Amino acid sequence: ALAGVVFSTKKASRTSSSADVAKSINARLDAEIARLPADIARIGSAEDAGSPERCSFGALFDDEEIQNHYEALVGTLKSAKRRGVINYKGQLLLKGMHDEVMIEVIEKDD
Repeated sequence: ALAGVVFSTKKASRTSSSADVAKSINARLDAEIARLPADIARIGSAEDAGSPERCSFGALFDDEEIQNHYEALVGTLKSAKRRGVINYKGQLLLKGMHDEVMIEVIEKDD
């Protein structure tokens, strides 16, 4: 019944290593952080025509385009704050409790 079947003693190789997965996750995060200022400006212009570009956490969280694009918005916001791209009061934003917290894009001096 097994005529012509060749068995291999080699282990099947993984399609991606943990380093590849980490690179992929970091690339995704970098892309989300790069897009974040434009999304904040888009939502902020509909909400408030102030400067610097800013919007409320609630408006950002409730935006359909944001919900479809960002895998973990709160984590992206936290990373962007750590990198100096945006600023907001507090450490962690929670839907409902922090809807009125303003998220501001930090202007970079190039």
